[in-house]
Amino acid sequence: MEWNQLQKIFDEGASKVINWLNNEYATLRSGRVNLNIFDRVKVLAYGEEMPLNQVANLQLASATQVIVKPYDRSQIKDIAKGISEANLNVNPQVSADSIRIIFPAPTEESRKINVKRAKEMLEEAKAKIRNVRKDVQGKYKNLKDVSEDLIRYFEDELNKITKKYNNTLEGIYSSKEKELMSM
Repeated sequence: MEWNQLQKIFDEGASKVINWLNNEYATLRSGRVNLNIFDRVKVLAYGEEMPLNQVANLQLASATQVIVKPYDRSQIKDIAKGISEANLNVNPQVSADSIRIIFPAPTEESRKINVKRAKEMLEEAKAKIRNVRKDVQGKYKNLKDVSEDLIRYFEDELNKITKKYNNTLEGIYSSKEKELMSM
């Protein structure tokens, strides 16, 4: 097995971790509402739990307001209930054909809590990178007829690429931290 094959395996695993971290960060609320915050909202509709985006249209009315328009108006109360139960710390305002959600401006305390959560997500992502590293390491250590020099070369290259991805994760965290702490 060559280093290029091992690097490809590592890159694929690390890319999944970076995508995971970006998706998790999208759910953290800064001063501007991101519709991804609703990805985890489930609504009891037609006898089963469904994601909010399958039963309603979501629109940004402003930086702090979202309008939810149900595809079926008879589901409006169930949708409002699902939003309330999702722990988004909002109070949906129900009208005849839509739901208006106004997100309060984050306080300094809530911003710090979100930065702390972002840091925890970063640490979890780094642990996932370590697991990818461990998997790749296991692949070349289990190879037969591999010289000590080649194993040392693989270790050095693996250390370099791990450091590169950890720096990428740190950069993603830094930009999210700035976003969360800015007004």
